Amino acid sequence: MTAPMNPREIAVIGGGIAGSALAALLAGAGRDVLLLEKDAFPRDKLCGEFLSAESSKLLDRVGCLQEVLALGPARITQARFFSASGRDAVLDLQGEALGLSRRSLDEALFGHAARRGACARQRARVCRIEKIQDGSRLEVEWEDGGRTSVDARLVVAAYGRRSPLDARLARPFLQEAASTLGLKRHHRPVDTESGRRLLRELTGRVEIHLFEGGYCGLSLVEGGIVNVCLLLTNRLLRGLAVPRWDEVCAAVRGRSASLGGRLAALIPAETGFHSVAGLGFSPKGTSLGEVLFVGDAAGMIAPLCGDGQAMALESAVLLADAVKSLPRPVGEGDIAALSQEWDRTWRKRFADRLRLGRFLQFALLRAAAGETAVRLISRVPRLGTALVRATRSPA
Repeated sequence: MTAPMNPREIAVIGGGIAGSALAALLAGAGRDVLLLEKDAFPRDKLCGEFLSAESSKLLDRVGCLQEVLALGPARITQARFFSASGRDAVLDLQGEALGLSRRSLDEALFGHAARRGACARQRARVCRIEKIQDGSRLEVEWEDGGRTSVDARLVVAAYGRRSPLDARLARPFLQEAASTLGLKRHHRPVDTESGRRLLRELTGRVEIHLFEGGYCGLSLVEGGIVNVCLLLTNRLLRGLAVPRWDEVCAAVRGRSASLGGRLAALIPAETGFHSVAGLGFSPKGTSLGEVLFVGDAAGMIAPLCGDGQAMALESAVLLADAVKSLPRPVGEGDIAALSQEWDRTWRKRFADRLRLGRFLQFALLRAAAGETAVRLISRVPRLGTALVRATRSPA
């Protein structure tokens, strides 16, 4: 291992939405921030790629709204839900959401953090975190294979839904028996009337197709690309020899009256696809010793709620506000007080939304419940409006 780097005030692990937004806010406030991302940009991630309406205000707080808008995201104002039988209901999203690929969004946020003054390093994988007298020591593996120890007074883990570091930190949520698989692939509409009709019907809308054992979201991102993102339960997957993209699509076509025609009007825009097994949505905890968690590393809302990326941004803004109030130099008692404050803030802001998301997902993964929900929303639009508001920030 090479000689240790100079001690840092704050180390943020993970250069995705929450990590880069937090680093940008803290660096802009004059804090010493090291931002470590294990991959290299641009890179893609499994995601619905839907920024709900409140995201624009949050991106403005972070200071990069105009930069994100310049990337040409799709503008989305409605959600259209389909039951397994093909019945549909349209919801007004109470504002303008954005459709933007994670490949573009994450690179923009990471670059913004660097420009605001964060020491932003790519291909920097944190292998270990250990407690030391004045904070934490990170063992970082760099692109060339060399390793360096980095000391930081405060560590914020923003590494997403799961990481090998979770096991090293003995986080209790690892005992959860997660039973879902997520898949994502970018597509283009075929150059036929069916493809053009699909493009017209997706313009300004995100679609959610419900079926027994899963659901599929379709929405536009920049460049006229259609993101197809699925969440499937193990009981559906047990009928597949191998969960390859074509086999999954064939299986869900037989469970959804609406989805078959949609998938037939699309062709892949990339050779592979993205998949993540063992997705779980139970509470994870927001602090552990002198390590704080933010974004999906702290808690992940059910994807069908469509608020995951906005929650990541909001959690970064809230934590940045708390960290900015810390004295300099930061003492051990200051970190302990910050951890308690962050636990309370997270629960107050997100706990109800996460519980509602878990309930909705549990219910709507069953075709009968999906039929009932879509029928009710189509007859009583105010019910759908209430659900949208209940899964969004109260601010």
